Amino acid sequence: MDLRMKKKLILFDVDGTLVDSYPYYEKIMLAALPKFGVNPSQAQLSRAFTMTAKQEVEYFKIPVGRLDEWFAEYDAIAQKVELQPEAYPGVDRMFDHLLAAPDVKLGIVTSRTTADAQENLQSFWWFQKMSLIVTSSDTKHPKPSAEPLQFALNTLGYQAEDAFYIGDADTDESSAIKAKVAFGGALWGTGTRDNFKSEPLLLDSPEDVIMIV
Repeated sequence: MDLRMKKKLILFDVDGTLVDSYPYYEKIMLAALPKFGVNPSQAQLSRAFTMTAKQEVEYFKIPVGRLDEWFAEYDAIAQKVELQPEAYPGVDRMFDHLLAAPDVKLGIVTSRTTADAQENLQSFWWFQKMSLIVTSSDTKHPKPSAEPLQFALNTLGYQAEDAFYIGDADTDESSAIKAKVAFGGALWGTGTRDNFKSEPLLLDSPEDVIMIV
C-alpha cells in the first residue's frame, strides 16, 4: 500500500485486535465444551476464536437439538469468569489520535452479534465514538466473506480504495481481499505473521496505525 494515499475510513476488527479477549474466551470454552463431548486443542480454539457464534457451533459439531443448552451454558460460565477482556496497551492512545484527525471516519467490523457487541463492548469509551459498527447480524454472510466490509462502505458512502481494514486473523485478511480493501495485519494481539496468506502491511503496535491517516 502506498502510505502517501491517506485513507478516509479506518475499520477495525475487535477481538484479538482491539480487545484482549482470547484468555476470557479460552477459559469459557475449556469449561463448556467438555460438557458437550468436545475436548478442544489449542489450535481448534484459536481457529474458533475468529468465528461467529453460528460458525463456532458448526465447527465443534454441537448438536442442533442442544443449541439452546449450549448458549445457556456458555452465558452461565461467562458470567462467572472473573477474567474480563481489556483493550490492548496503546489502543486508547491510538484512538485519541485517530478521533482527532480531520476528515477520517472510524468503524468496527466484527464477528460478534449486535446484541453481544452492545452488551460487552460499551465499556470501551472509543466503541461509542465509532461512525459505524458492523456485526454478524448485519449481513447474510460474515467474514471471511466480503459482505461485512461492503456493508460498511455502502452505509457510509465510501469506495474500497478509501478504506483500510485492520485485523489479527486470516478471516479478516480474506474479507478485505474479497472486498478490495487495503488490509493491515495487527501483530500486537493474537495476530502473527504466519496468520496471513498475502503480504499485507504489518503493524507492530497500535501507534503504527496512525501513519495510515
